[in-house]
Amino acid sequence: MMPSAYGSAKSGSYEDFVALYDGDAHAVGSTGLTLLHRALGNRHLDARLAISNRLLDDGADAGAVVAPEGYSTLHILFSQTSHDFAGEVPLVERLLEGGADVNANAARWGTPLQTLAGLHKYSDEELAPFYDVLFARDDLDLLTPAGEGISTLETSRRLEEHRANLTARMEQYL
Repeated sequence: MMPSAYGSAKSGSYEDFVALYDGDAHAVGSTGLTLLHRALGNRHLDARLAISNRLLDDGADAGAVVAPEGYSTLHILFSQTSHDFAGEVPLVERLLEGGADVNANAARWGTPLQTLAGLHKYSDEELAPFYDVLFARDDLDLLTPAGEGISTLETSRRLEEHRANLTARMEQYL
């Protein structure tokens, strides 16, 4: 199989990606994932940031959603297992400014904030830079049923002590 920008966005370095990228930031694969979705899922943090920012610079749709599951760019980014939370804040802000829906409901993950709450390997303190960006928005919906038919607030409450700080922030936001 020939290397492609689509494949290197997900698993390659920035240099690998640029060598194969034709400048079409709107390219979509057969699964419905855009190049930006693929880049946001790159497990190599430096490549994830560089490729994603390049695609956004080139006009990629930050609000793109993968049907029928409903995965947004925020879901893909937030679900990754390695993060530099403070370093990724500008990317999260760019995604939101570019049209990513802070309340998008994905079949498996619920809302983006529910996706973050499910990252059990990270504490609320570690996740705080992402929380700060989300709670700065006036359109954050914490009460509408989403993942598994429960609200984002209820998801946090069910995680008890593991997300006690998040639950307190939600209650204060409301």
